[in-house]
Amino acid sequence: RKDYTKSDWIMWTAAMSSDQITFEKFVDPLYKYVNETISRVPISDWYDTKTNQMTGFKARSVIGGHWMKVLTDKMLNNQ
Repeated sequence: RKDYTKSDWIMWTAAMSSDQITFEKFVDPLYKYVNETISRVPISDWYDTKTNQMTGFKARSVIGGHWMKVLTDKMLNNQ
């Protein structure tokens, strides 16, 4: 096991949450990473959860996954 995670996976999972509280449980640590990291590059989708530093990727298209909640909300409101 490692201490890294993928932010796009977190957002996809969070978007599938059945309620806002669960959604925020996934998103809050990601929000903390984005706001507290000392890495000053475009948001990395792969980062260390202990140090809040990017692990290797930056400015990748998978960051589009951060918008998954917007898409799911739009789809649910158009039904």
